[in-house]
Amino acid sequence: MSSDYGSGKRRIRVGSAAAFLVVLATCGDSEGPTAQEDLPLEPADSPHLPSRGFHKGFASVLPPDGDFEAAYARAAAHGDFVGTWVGDAGTGYWNLGSVLEGAWGQQFVEELTRNKGMFPIINLSFMDRDPATGNLVLLSPPGEGYTGLADPAFREAYLQGAMEAVRASRPLYLSLGNEVNRWWEQYGSESGDPMGFQHFVSLYQEVYDAVKAISPDTRVFCVFAREVVAANREAALIPLEMFDPGRLDLLALTSYPFAVQGVNQSSDLPDDYYSRLVQRPGFQGKPVAFTELGWSTLEAFGGEEEQARFLEDVVGRLTTGQGLNLRLLGWFSLYDLPSDLHGTGLLDISGREKEAFAVWGEL
Repeated sequence: MSSDYGSGKRRIRVGSAAAFLVVLATCGDSEGPTAQEDLPLEPADSPHLPSRGFHKGFASVLPPDGDFEAAYARAAAHGDFVGTWVGDAGTGYWNLGSVLEGAWGQQFVEELTRNKGMFPIINLSFMDRDPATGNLVLLSPPGEGYTGLADPAFREAYLQGAMEAVRASRPLYLSLGNEVNRWWEQYGSESGDPMGFQHFVSLYQEVYDAVKAISPDTRVFCVFAREVVAANREAALIPLEMFDPGRLDLLALTSYPFAVQGVNQSSDLPDDYYSRLVQRPGFQGKPVAFTELGWSTLEAFGGEEEQARFLEDVVGRLTTGQGLNLRLLGWFSLYDLPSDLHGTGLLDISGREKEAFAVWGEL
């Protein structure tokens, strides 16, 4: 889930993040452009905006029984998009383009997502989690030793990885980093520090401009964690102020608010829990996206009934009821995952529909 749910994406296959849940990694490639490749691209996806005013989908579609065909068909019957992460040892932003052009991309992006009427959200990540210390570290190709976010070799590899991913998949939505404010929480933004968050901000803006130059209609953004799950608190959002709002096509969030100390039911959340973020200069009216969203079904958090109530609140009282321009609503997982101690899926492991699933279907 968010914060620690959403970090350390070096595990497996398709979906999105969550600390003690199954997590996935992004990848990229680095071949130079040709004149033909740099002709303006049109996104392969052009979904009609539903009358509800936003697209709904899933950050993760990981079937407990391994039947991806059936799982994606069920997701398509109840959603518009799927978060796309890929990962195995040796993959990352440096070869995402080749992965998307290959058999993996054909299966998960084309056949299971687009051919079923959904669109992908392509994700790149620059960070990993050190399994020994739990600290966030820079994700690097095997055998490569980048010195930090300021390292020109890293910056070039990340930029080229993003460009190749866009050329390979022509996405409508491209995320250039997940829960990026968690890097700021660990490293800060001290002048002269090669790991300082300010170097990611400048890199993000370089990549944004480069992507827009070849695919003007691709919506480019990075994702901020609303909570730090492992610390049971709200995440620091000061890093939002470091970005040029004009280069964030969406204000994108991961959110698992039940993790915050003192929040045990949806009514514990103040009305402005999300809307206060758009009060910053330049963010008023900006489209808001949830790339990962979830609520526990443990009895301590109200069980399935409270999960359903939170879903009602997050599309009403907490967003549109505050005048937010909600554009993407991505629930963390269609299914409960075996490692998800909170049971945040809309279906349990057997495929049984929870109360929130009925709410989801009525959106």
